[in-house]
Amino acid sequence: MIDLQDAEGWVVTGHPNDVFTYVGPDEPQDQSESAVGLFGRSKRHRDGIELHVVHVEDKRGSADSA
Repeated sequence: MIDLQDAEGWVVTGHPNDVFTYVGPDEPQDQSESAVGLFGRSKRHRDGIELHVVHVEDKRGSADSA
């Protein structure tokens, strides 16, 4: 978990380490480190099962992808 210095809230890291989830200061009732971490991981899990892709743009193989 990363405590933000220039903004309110936290960033929760996961696996892989370059995936971040923002947790706003008004989201978790308990603002302890473990509670914020669990809340961020639950948000990431929800994104993984509830997320619906609405648009994909794939330029592989086009002249612009170079």
